[in-house]
Amino acid sequence: MTVIEPHEVVSCLEQDKAAADGQAIVQLMFLDADLMPVGTGRPRFHEVTYSDRGLFDGIAALHRDLAHGEDELDLESSLIRLLNVLLTRHADAPGAASPTLRPRALRQVREMLHSQLNSNIKLDDLAAVAGCSKRHLIRSFRQAYGVPPHHYRTLLRLAGAKSMLAAGRPVAETAAELGYCDQSQLNRHFRRRFGMSAGGYARTVR
Repeated sequence: MTVIEPHEVVSCLEQDKAAADGQAIVQLMFLDADLMPVGTGRPRFHEVTYSDRGLFDGIAALHRDLAHGEDELDLESSLIRLLNVLLTRHADAPGAASPTLRPRALRQVREMLHSQLNSNIKLDDLAAVAGCSKRHLIRSFRQAYGVPPHHYRTLLRLAGAKSMLAAGRPVAETAAELGYCDQSQLNRHFRRRFGMSAGGYARTVR
């Protein structure tokens, strides 16, 4: 994995060229400054390349989720989680952490997740309601409720899906009503949580 600091020239490394027989395909992620920790200075990386299989696999999975059209809240949350791993393992990240959000702000975020369960809410929307940065929101929400906002919403959606499927609603209709882009996306989340597809669950409870 290669990390390029702001204002540095991006070029393919010699070892990448050799491995690709002179031709290399590089996938780049440009990170918004708002995703970086608030403090007295920006994080610094002392190397150009890092051998970190876990982080590499996480970034590869994020690229796959982007290709599959996963929900933006899930994608942004995954990106911030991976960025936290990158900073913790490989960077000097100066600055003190911000205090936890007040309960009222967190309740407003939670109420928004409940009331707009079928909407494609973004982290920007939630952070605007809370009046803080996206990183600060994720950290504070996890401290208050045990999971980050995107995971909390996924649990709400899956609980709703189980109820709807048990009541005889079709899988495709359930997926659409809960804000999933299609039936396959619901199945991916359902299988990841319960070990079976939504259709398989429906057959067991009817």
